[in-house]
Amino acid sequence: MTDPVNLMVRRPRGGTTSETPSAEVQLCAFFVGNEEYVLDIMRVEEILPPQRVIPIPHAPAFVEGVLHLRGAMLPVVDLRRRLLGEPAQETRRTRLLVCRLGTRRVVTRVDRVAEVLRVRRADIKPAPALMAGGRTPFVVGVCGPPERLRLLLDLKALLRAELERDSRLPPAG
Repeated sequence: MTDPVNLMVRRPRGGTTSETPSAEVQLCAFFVGNEEYVLDIMRVEEILPPQRVIPIPHAPAFVEGVLHLRGAMLPVVDLRRRLLGEPAQETRRTRLLVCRLGTRRVVTRVDRVAEVLRVRRADIKPAPALMAGGRTPFVVGVCGPPERLRLLLDLKALLRAELERDSRLPPAG
């Protein structure tokens, strides 16, 4: 599995890169609110229409619950709540992305899937360092034309930051 950070080309000190067949990557583009994000397609196992999610009491706010999918219980993360702070409103375009994070699988709810696109690694630019605000950045790159920039998400970092923050909160009660 390719790490999102490794999708970007490392330029040799001379400033040039040699184009090879592996110089292209496929990305799954989706919307959360008005922003378009991309994930490495190798992280996305399948794209599903909305399904019944079983709520889990005392789960972090961004976790909707679990989805029973072919014998596996997978956590469902609402990316709208995680990224924008507001819960997702289900529409006919809402989709669930079943994603692989190392040995784990997680489901992310997105407002809509746009397309699967091929992008040259050289066309993925690093995100500005100031975007992280001193934390592990979860937007690690940008790609696309200026009028339609897509943000490359590091799903592991996105969920890790939230889990660390929630673990520091005092227990409810």
